[in-house]
Amino acid sequence: MSLSFRRLGEQDLTQILEWEHFCFPSEEWTEKMIQTHLEFHVAFGIGNPETQCYALVCETPWEIEIFRIATLPKFRKQGFAKQMLENLFLEFPKKEFFLEVKESNEAAIKLYLSAGFLELERRKKYYPDGSTAVLMKRNPIE
Repeated sequence: MSLSFRRLGEQDLTQILEWEHFCFPSEEWTEKMIQTHLEFHVAFGIGNPETQCYALVCETPWEIEIFRIATLPKFRKQGFAKQMLENLFLEFPKKEFFLEVKESNEAAIKLYLSAGFLELERRKKYYPDGSTAVLMKRNPIE
């Protein structure tokens, strides 16, 4: 299966808002948050032909922080998030990657570990609901 990997922009704002609603009910980013992200950072989509997974990332000269990576509910458990990560690693081959994930999101943690991330630390009561964040890092492949 050949998937299209593309950079998303302000023209995708409405679609990203819809994806946020489906992927993060009650925790979705607001329109202003996504507008600001698209203005200062980058977003990517992957799919064939429609987007099935998206990522909101922050690029600095030395690292990439993944703020969001999500597969739309009807496409989950098909490897789209792993393919998104692989494309991000190809897009930014010389950079370290960082992310935070809820401790209770065992499927995501398993995915990140399988993609070469290591756990750095846990931040207790990090999220508004009081849950713990797991901070993870992936070094560039040399």
